[in-house]
Amino acid sequence: MGKAVEAPANTASQHPEVKVLYIAGWGRSGSTILGRILGQVEGFCSVGELRYIWDRGVIENRLCSCGLPFHDCPVWREVIYQVLDANGRVDAERLIGLRDSGLRTRHVLLSPTGKSLQARVARMGQYVESLERLYRAVKNVYQSRVIVDSSKFPSYAYLLQNVPGIRLYVLHLVRDPRAVAYSWASRRKPQLDRGEGIDDLMTSRGPIESSLIWNEWNLAIEQVWRRKPERYMLLRYEDFVEKPRTHVEKILRSLGEEAKTPFLSEREAWLEASHTFSGNPNRFRSGTVAIESDEEWRHKMSVARQATITALTLPGLTRYGYRLRPERNSIALRHRLTV
Repeated sequence: MGKAVEAPANTASQHPEVKVLYIAGWGRSGSTILGRILGQVEGFCSVGELRYIWDRGVIENRLCSCGLPFHDCPVWREVIYQVLDANGRVDAERLIGLRDSGLRTRHVLLSPTGKSLQARVARMGQYVESLERLYRAVKNVYQSRVIVDSSKFPSYAYLLQNVPGIRLYVLHLVRDPRAVAYSWASRRKPQLDRGEGIDDLMTSRGPIESSLIWNEWNLAIEQVWRRKPERYMLLRYEDFVEKPRTHVEKILRSLGEEAKTPFLSEREAWLEASHTFSGNPNRFRSGTVAIESDEEWRHKMSVARQATITALTLPGLTRYGYRLRPERNSIALRHRLTV
């Protein structure tokens, strides 16, 4: 859609406090399937990775999980209409620049409560104001009590907690860094949101890069939010896939919410078509989801590579209760999506 969107003047109505459940953590940790399940809870909506709305949505016009291009999806079209400023515009390129230059995870890690961090947020005033309009618009269009955002970035979560009118809850999702590194290096899935005829693959990362970011992001999340137990919850991917229904119900209780979940049994859930934006290609699937552990890395990743990742992430492995010498399985199980 180019540099800016134009339409009639903004008519978004004002709403009370916006409740946001933010899934934070390094990628390839199960945030897409967890977010989708939570988005099917009555009164909840899952928006996917809303951090990317200005570039992947407004400018690149990628596909919504409903199958339509961003500009053609009636849900996102209405959301953007309500985000427009007093001149009936939203300057997407300007907002992307403020987002990418303003605050990084390393800033959060080095100064979680310092004045320098608040000063950086203050310099992003226009971007912060756009986030307030954006999340209010999502709440208004979806008519939801809770917005589930799986953007994952610790820095973006820090911005959201500084947005007036947003009540932020952080769900810290952690997965064994060896499984994460294996997924980043070997699971090069097609980037389905580019549309037909475009064969882009999802980004891949080496095991050392993945391990270092795993350390940085998880530590940054803990430094800021673990001191706020009423707004913070830690969940290991391995525990979630063992008892998904139990853990989703626990998440609801931590939010003070009581609602019907989409589970058919402890491990199976029914997912309707949705309007999630950006994320794992599984967001395009609907129907019955059977949630099982993905342990392929245990027998396909070399012992030497496992040892390297273990050495790089040793403090986190110990802190989150992972074995330093994981048992090697002969059978690989993975998320199964049955339509």
